[in-house]
Amino acid sequence: RLSAATHGLAFMTKAPNMASTDFSDDDGFGGVRPPRPAYSPRDLMRNALVFSASFAILEGCISATIIISHEVVEHHLASSVSAVLYLFFALGTLVAPALVRRAGVKRSLVASMLMYAVYTAAYMAPSPTVLYPAGALGGLAGALLWTAQGAYYTTSAVEYSKAKGRASVG
Repeated sequence: RLSAATHGLAFMTKAPNMASTDFSDDDGFGGVRPPRPAYSPRDLMRNALVFSASFAILEGCISATIIISHEVVEHHLASSVSAVLYLFFALGTLVAPALVRRAGVKRSLVASMLMYAVYTAAYMAPSPTVLYPAGALGGLAGALLWTAQGAYYTTSAVEYSKAKGRASVG
């Protein structure tokens, strides 16, 4: 079961109609969940495609930053910063589910994108004292982003299945 924090879809492109008025489900925080908007299958598919394209572009930018870093700074420093990035990505996967659950999918996606922006911007002032912390932040951003996008796609798939009138796991 998805938590209340992951229940809403992050990037809606069309205003919903408020057809669902189920107040019976507890939100996990002692209150009740507000009415959930009903989206058409077409809206849900469009949102998933826009999100997929945005996610691919973001990951492409991060991959390009990692590759180009070897041209911007010394090879040894670029390799070390990449090692820090991947170390913190691996460690971040241990705490990312709890962070996404607490902050919610949308906030987690926005926060991770901002953290990635800081990581990328660090190469504008390329010194070890800037790049190592930025690499750690970028690694945590990656763990948070991949966890939040997984929750987003799961929620989208369940909502799409419901909108199409098919049996679902949600």
